[in-house]
Amino acid sequence: MIKASNETDKQQNIVKLHEQSMKTLEHEILNYRDEAQKQRKIIFQLEKERDRYINEASELKKKVKHV
Repeated sequence: MIKASNETDKQQNIVKLHEQSMKTLEHEILNYRDEAQKQRKIIFQLEKERDRYINEASELKKKVKHV
């Protein structure tokens, strides 16, 4: 009976450790998801800025050709 009780306690501790690990991993996943979203926004802004500079360069080339 005591041996069975000790085994049950060990199993409960293992379950608690797994649950704690799972919560930690879920938290890390959320952090990575947030970071990925921030980086997607930065990439989008940089792409818009790149396109704007390309358009400006094109317009300047046209002006230079007319002069």
